[in-house]
Amino acid sequence: MQSLLKFVFSAGLVLLLMPRPGYALDADQKAVLDAYKKPWDIYISAMQSLENAIKSANSDEDVVKAADKFCDEANRFVDEYNEVREKYQGSDVIKSMDNDADAKKNIEDFMNDLRKKIEASKSTFDALKSDLTKYGSSPEIKRVQNRLASTMNRIQLVEL
Repeated sequence: MQSLLKFVFSAGLVLLLMPRPGYALDADQKAVLDAYKKPWDIYISAMQSLENAIKSANSDEDVVKAADKFCDEANRFVDEYNEVREKYQGSDVIKSMDNDADAKKNIEDFMNDLRKKIEASKSTFDALKSDLTKYGSSPEIKRVQNRLASTMNRIQLVEL
Protein backbone atom coordinates (compact mmCIF):
# COMPACT_ATOMS: atom_id res chain seq x y z
CA MET A 1 0.00 0.00 0.00
CA GLN A 2 3.04 2.27 0.34
CA SER A 3 3.31 2.18 -3.42
CA LEU A 4 -0.27 3.41 -3.65
CA LEU A 5 0.61 6.46 -1.56
CA LYS A 6 3.74 7.03 -3.65
CA PHE A 7 1.62 6.83 -6.77
CA VAL A 8 -0.92 9.37 -5.56
CA PHE A 9 1.70 11.89 -4.51
CA SER A 10 3.56 11.71 -7.79
CA ALA A 11 0.75 11.16 -10.29
CA GLY A 12 0.23 14.05 -12.65
CA LEU A 13 0.68 16.95 -10.25
CA VAL A 14 0.21 19.45 -13.04
CA LEU A 15 -2.74 17.62 -14.50
CA LEU A 16 -4.84 16.69 -11.51
CA LEU A 17 -6.79 19.70 -10.46
CA MET A 18 -10.08 20.60 -8.93
CA PRO A 19 -11.43 24.02 -9.83
CA ARG A 20 -12.34 26.13 -6.85
CA PRO A 21 -14.51 29.21 -6.85
CA GLY A 22 -12.35 32.30 -6.51
CA TYR A 23 -9.52 31.00 -8.69
CA ALA A 24 -10.13 32.40 -12.15
CA LEU A 25 -9.74 29.75 -14.81
CA ASP A 26 -10.76 30.19 -18.40
CA ALA A 27 -13.33 27.83 -19.92
CA ASP A 28 -10.71 25.63 -21.60
CA GLN A 29 -8.70 25.24 -18.39
CA LYS A 30 -11.84 24.42 -16.44
CA ALA A 31 -12.85 21.79 -19.01
CA VAL A 32 -9.43 20.14 -18.81
CA LEU A 33 -9.42 20.24 -15.03
CA ASP A 34 -12.87 18.73 -14.87
CA ALA A 35 -11.80 16.01 -17.31
CA TYR A 36 -8.83 15.05 -15.11
CA LYS A 37 -10.90 15.19 -11.93
CA LYS A 38 -13.52 12.75 -13.18
CA PRO A 39 -11.31 9.61 -13.06
CA TRP A 40 -10.14 10.52 -9.56
CA ASP A 41 -13.76 10.72 -8.46
CA ILE A 42 -14.10 7.11 -9.60
CA TYR A 43 -11.07 6.07 -7.59
CA ILE A 44 -12.10 7.90 -4.43
CA SER A 45 -15.58 6.39 -4.69
CA ALA A 46 -14.05 2.93 -5.12
CA MET A 47 -12.02 3.39 -1.94
CA GLN A 48 -15.08 4.55 -0.02
CA SER A 49 -17.11 1.58 -1.27
CA LEU A 50 -14.30 -0.76 -0.29
CA GLU A 51 -14.20 0.75 3.18
CA ASN A 52 -17.93 0.23 3.68
CA ALA A 53 -17.83 -3.32 2.32
CA ILE A 54 -14.84 -4.34 4.45
CA LYS A 55 -16.45 -2.97 7.59
CA SER A 56 -19.49 -5.15 7.02
CA ALA A 57 -17.67 -8.26 5.72
CA ASN A 58 -18.48 -11.40 7.67
CA SER A 59 -16.96 -14.08 5.45
CA ASP A 60 -14.40 -14.75 2.79
CA GLU A 61 -17.17 -14.34 0.19
CA ASP A 62 -17.83 -10.79 1.42
CA VAL A 63 -14.13 -9.95 1.26
CA VAL A 64 -13.80 -11.38 -2.25
CA LYS A 65 -16.85 -9.47 -3.45
CA ALA A 66 -15.53 -6.21 -1.95
CA ALA A 67 -12.05 -6.69 -3.42
CA ASP A 68 -13.42 -7.63 -6.84
CA LYS A 69 -15.64 -4.56 -6.90
CA PHE A 70 -12.72 -2.35 -5.91
CA CYS A 71 -10.58 -3.87 -8.67
CA ASP A 72 -13.34 -3.29 -11.23
CA GLU A 73 -13.62 0.38 -10.28
CA ALA A 74 -9.88 0.94 -9.88
CA ASN A 75 -9.30 -0.50 -13.35
CA ARG A 76 -12.03 1.74 -14.71
CA PHE A 77 -10.22 4.67 -13.08
CA VAL A 78 -6.97 3.73 -14.85
CA ASP A 79 -8.72 3.37 -18.21
CA GLU A 80 -10.47 6.73 -17.93
CA TYR A 81 -7.39 8.51 -16.59
CA ASN A 82 -5.29 7.21 -19.47
CA GLU A 83 -7.91 8.34 -21.99
CA VAL A 84 -7.91 11.86 -20.55
CA ARG A 85 -4.13 11.98 -20.38
CA GLU A 86 -3.80 10.87 -24.00
CA LYS A 87 -6.34 13.46 -25.09
CA TYR A 88 -4.74 16.44 -23.35
CA GLN A 89 -1.07 15.56 -22.93
CA GLY A 90 1.06 18.27 -24.51
CA SER A 91 -1.95 20.38 -25.44
CA ASP A 92 -1.77 24.16 -25.54
CA VAL A 93 -4.15 24.49 -22.60
CA ILE A 94 -1.97 22.20 -20.44
CA LYS A 95 1.12 24.18 -21.45
CA SER A 96 -0.64 27.44 -20.61
CA MET A 97 -1.39 26.17 -17.12
CA ASP A 98 2.28 25.59 -16.29
CA ASN A 99 2.82 29.28 -15.52
CA ASP A 100 -0.67 30.14 -14.36
CA ALA A 101 -0.86 31.01 -10.65
CA ASP A 102 -4.56 30.16 -10.47
CA ALA A 103 -3.97 26.77 -12.03
CA LYS A 104 -1.11 26.09 -9.64
CA LYS A 105 -3.34 26.98 -6.70
CA ASN A 106 -5.96 24.56 -8.01
CA ILE A 107 -3.28 21.86 -8.25
CA GLU A 108 -2.16 22.48 -4.69
CA ASP A 109 -5.71 22.45 -3.30
CA PHE A 110 -6.65 19.30 -5.18
CA MET A 111 -3.49 17.44 -4.20
CA ASN A 112 -3.88 18.38 -0.54
CA ASP A 113 -7.46 17.12 -0.58
CA LEU A 114 -6.44 13.95 -2.42
CA ARG A 115 -3.58 13.27 0.01
CA LYS A 116 -6.00 13.51 2.93
CA LYS A 117 -8.42 11.08 1.30
CA ILE A 118 -5.67 8.61 0.42
CA GLU A 119 -4.18 8.79 3.90
CA ALA A 120 -7.64 8.24 5.41
CA SER A 121 -8.05 5.12 3.28
CA LYS A 122 -4.89 3.51 4.65
CA SER A 123 -6.87 1.85 7.43
CA THR A 124 -9.22 0.37 4.82
CA PHE A 125 -6.33 -1.26 2.98
CA ASP A 126 -4.90 -2.47 6.29
CA ALA A 127 -8.27 -4.05 7.14
CA LEU A 128 -8.44 -5.64 3.69
CA LYS A 129 -4.94 -7.04 4.11
CA SER A 130 -5.93 -8.46 7.50
CA ASP A 131 -9.08 -10.04 6.07
CA LEU A 132 -7.14 -11.52 3.16
CA THR A 133 -4.76 -13.10 5.67
CA LYS A 134 -7.59 -14.27 7.94
CA TYR A 135 -9.34 -16.07 5.09
CA GLY A 136 -6.09 -16.99 3.33
CA SER A 137 -6.90 -20.65 2.86
CA SER A 138 -9.81 -19.89 0.53
CA PRO A 139 -9.07 -20.40 -3.20
CA GLU A 140 -11.16 -17.32 -3.99
CA ILE A 141 -9.07 -15.25 -1.59
CA LYS A 142 -5.92 -16.38 -3.36
CA ARG A 143 -7.47 -15.40 -6.69
CA VAL A 144 -8.50 -11.98 -5.45
CA GLN A 145 -5.06 -11.40 -3.89
CA ASN A 146 -3.54 -11.90 -7.33
CA ARG A 147 -6.14 -9.64 -8.89
CA LEU A 148 -5.49 -6.91 -6.31
CA ALA A 149 -1.75 -7.12 -6.93
CA SER A 150 -2.32 -6.82 -10.67
CA THR A 151 -4.69 -3.88 -10.20
CA MET A 152 -2.28 -2.06 -7.89
CA ASN A 153 0.53 -2.55 -10.43
CA ARG A 154 -1.72 -1.10 -13.11
CA ILE A 155 -2.52 1.90 -10.91
CA GLN A 156 1.21 2.50 -10.38
CA LEU A 157 1.70 2.69 -14.15
CA VAL A 158 -0.58 5.72 -14.27
CA GLU A 159 2.29 7.81 -12.92
CA LEU A 160 4.57 7.02 -15.86
